[in-house]
Formats: sequence, structure tokens, C-alpha cells
Amino acid sequence: MTKGVLRTYIAVCLALTALLIYYCVRYRVIMEPALPETGQELLQVKGTDNQKGTTIRNDSWSGMLHVDGITGKYCHLIFYTIHLNVEVYHGAECIYSMGPSSRKAISKTPGCVWNDVLLTEDLNGEDIRVKLTPVYPDLSFGVPDFYLGEKGEIVKQYLRKELGTVIVSLMLIIVGCTMMIYVFYNRKNSEVDKDLALLGWLAALVGIWRASDTALMKMPFNSLPVFSLIPFIAMMLCVVPFVTFMMNLYSTREFKIWYVPCWISLGITGLGLFLQFFSLADFRQILILIQASILIAIVVILCMAVHELKRSGWNAKLRSNLLGMTLVTLGVAIDLVSYYLTDGRKITPFVIVGFLLYSIALGISVFRESGKLIDAGRGAQSMENLAYHDKLTGLYNRAAFIVDTDPYAVRPENYSVVVLDLNNLKYCNDHLGHEMGDKYIKDSAEIIKNTFGVIGDCYRMGGDEFYCLIPEGGMAACAERQKMMEATIEEYNKASKDIQIGIACGFARYDNRIDYDLNATAKRADQLMYQNKEKMKNHRV
Repeated sequence: MTKGVLRTYIAVCLALTALLIYYCVRYRVIMEPALPETGQELLQVKGTDNQKGTTIRNDSWSGMLHVDGITGKYCHLIFYTIHLNVEVYHGAECIYSMGPSSRKAISKTPGCVWNDVLLTEDLNGEDIRVKLTPVYPDLSFGVPDFYLGEKGEIVKQYLRKELGTVIVSLMLIIVGCTMMIYVFYNRKNSEVDKDLALLGWLAALVGIWRASDTALMKMPFNSLPVFSLIPFIAMMLCVVPFVTFMMNLYSTREFKIWYVPCWISLGITGLGLFLQFFSLADFRQILILIQASILIAIVVILCMAVHELKRSGWNAKLRSNLLGMTLVTLGVAIDLVSYYLTDGRKITPFVIVGFLLYSIALGISVFRESGKLIDAGRGAQSMENLAYHDKLTGLYNRAAFIVDTDPYAVRPENYSVVVLDLNNLKYCNDHLGHEMGDKYIKDSAEIIKNTFGVIGDCYRMGGDEFYCLIPEGGMAACAERQKMMEATIEEYNKASKDIQIGIACGFARYDNRIDYDLNATAKRADQLMYQNKEKMKNHRV
């Protein structure tokens, strides 16, 4: 994803988030509260202006409902409307109305709403009139189904219709979030394919889009029109991660055509925000543009897949991508046809089923590739450890010291070098055995690491010789650490029954007047170490 597309996409996401927050705070639907419960039946409409099953277009629709069979004091008339204002009359009396609140808000639609009209027992045998007025005169919406009776039974009716779509959508959201969490958790691991986060974000958006577009999921948030905006926002945000993820899968990522659907989608989103902010049009009114941007993205991806086939030939990766894209394309096509044939009343699960299968297949593929890279990286790390670490002590070795003192990569100013040498290692090997000699080396290395390793890196240069490279280390700090080391050695020797450790030490700080590089500093420290060794011998005598 180029920086321009990324920055614009982030800005759009922030703007849409701010819009959602504003809607949550400012915008409500005014409607009668729902009350009690008794059975449920689908009422037939006695059309006055239009017959049941027709489409509501420019003008209001009115239908007569015959109420019968209320056995308790009251029951519910429940129906689900999409971008319609509602009025219900008994005779000339308006017994229910639903529409957007009069509070200032940059929208004119109540959204998709469950209408719950309380009917009392004295309405048995009476006719009531339902008037539905479209918010958008240039768009058409289907006449809803009217249910009379117990709310729980009506909920079960919609559970049977939409539960499968909701479950698949939630699964898609979970899969997407899992991918994003995996990438975030392994963000410092260069072997993990970061594009998996794009796929996860896309999967979560598609799941949110389809779940929030169901009547079932709107039940808990009935008076909040903001939830009717979420499907459009999720759709608008899908294109950029979709195209970018597919672009990174192919070798044709340098082609500028990849960015065409991204900028088209961002432009449409910006247009929608502008129209929404100035109350010129709602997102629903530019739905055809949003859908067009998705179709353009699919066309571009399919065209680039064909180009990839010509460039790289037929392979397993391309085959799986084309199969997945075919499933997604068919799902989108079926959903669009179903949407327009039913005037937005019917939502099919084909696109989310296809995308769920596609996401899982791609996710498994990327997980496998990342796993192989991680294993290879671990192998490379293991080889690097062997190359730059001393096997016996675990300290860095001579090769690591050469790399760390490379004059072309390291500025030696303020560095100090400590040189240490183990006394009487040969005597220990000859008289106590090489096993005890190895213990002498390991225990000495541990003491050196616990003292000088706190302020720098420690290296075993070979045999009984050790170096410590101290960045920002002054002579006073090195002298203090030497005293600490000597005190530790004294305690060790008192407790040891066999090995008596002795470590000679010398240190010097880099001086650009006399040192060509840190190796020259190490030679000066080495001379001081031998002076210390002589003092230790004389002191022992």
C-alpha cells in the first residue's frame, strides 16, 4: 500500500468513526415502546392504495390490516421497515408513528427499524391502516411483512430466516480478528507475513457488513439509526485492503492499475462524507456507487490474475486465488441480484460463505508460509549463534569481536576494552584433568559475565583469553568492576575444594591520538593485563 493511499485510507477511517460517534450521541428514532406478548400470525393486507407485494416508490403506501384473535388485554403488531417513515391509524386516530427525531442531525432517515405497535383487545374485528412513506423518493423499497402476536414467536421467525447469515458473519469477524491479533503479537518477527493483517481487516469488515445488514442484529439497537449506517461504511472500507492484499500476492504489484479502484473507492467515500455532512444525501443514496467500486476492484483483480498467469504460468498459488476470487465474485453477483429483485428485503449469505472459505484457505496458506519462514529463521538464528558464540561458555567469540569492532561500522569514541587472562589453566588441566579445566573456564566466564557483562559485552577470544567491550565505559567504572570481580573470585576460592581461580585484568580507553582502532586499544589493555599478571605472581610468592 503506497503512503498516499494508506494515509488517505486512515483519514477516511477516522472521519467515518467520528461520524458514527456523532450519530450515536445525536440521532435517535422516535417510536412507541414495545410491551407484552401472546401468539403470532402473518396478517394479510387489504390494499387501499396498493396491494401487498408491490413496491413503495415516490409516494406513500397505505394498506388495511384486519385485526382478529387478540385473546389477552393486548398484543403486538410487529413489522420491519427499511428507510420508511411509519404511521398507523385506527379510523382517524393515529395510534403509532415512527420517524427520525427532530434533534439536529446530518441525516434524514430513521434507518432500518423494528416497529412494535401495541394493540388492545377492543380492536378485535377492526381494521387498522398502515401508512409507509419512503424517505428517499428516488429509491424503491418493498412492503414489509406484518406479524400480529407474541414478540418471542416473531423473533423465532427471523431466527430461522437469518441465523445462518449471522453465524457465518460472526465467524468471519472472529477469523479476521484472529489474523490481526496474530500479526500484532508477532509484529517484531520479520518472518511473519504482515499482509495477513490486511486479510484479517478485510474479513472483519465483510463480516461486520453482512451481520449489521440483517434485521436480526438490529433488534437490540432499534432506536439507534447509526446501526443502519454500519453496512455502508463497512462496504466502503473493504476495497482498499482487498485490492492491496491481492496486489501483494502477485508479482505485478508495480502496475499502477492496482491503485485505480483504491482511489475510486476513497473518492466515493469522500463524496459520501461530504454529502452526508451537508445533509445533501445519505450513504444509502450512493449505494450504487459503492457497489460499483467493489465491482471495479473485482474486475481489476481478475484482470491482473490473468496477467499473472501469462507472466508466471499456472501454479498452485494462482489456482487457489482464482478459485477464491470466483467464489467471491459469484457471491457478490448473487447477492446484488437478490437485493435488487427483492427491493432490499432479502439478504443472501453467498458472499460471506464464499469469502469465509476464501479467507480461511488464504489464511492457512499464509500461516504455513510464515511458519516455514519462522523455522528457517530459527535455523538461521541457530547458525548465527554457532558462528558468533563460544560453545563452552556461551559468551561471544573472536568472530563476534571482529564484527563488533569493525572500524567501518563502529565509532570507537568512548569505548573501553578489558583484557582478561586465566592464571594456571594449564596446571589445572595437567593435574586435575581436562574436565576440571573446562569447569575452570566456565566458572571464570560466569564471573566475568556477572561483573563486566553488566556494563558491556564479553568475548572468549580462545583458550584462557577473554575480552570485554565497554561502550560509554570510563576507567573508573572498569576499575570498580575489577574490584568486584576480585572479591567474587576470593569468595569462590574459599568455597572451592579443588579449583582455585585467578584472573589477570587490564583495561584501556580508546584514545584517537595513539589508537588506530579498538584493536590497538585492546593491545594496550593486553600489556596492562600482563603487568597485573606479574603482580599477582609476585604477590602469591
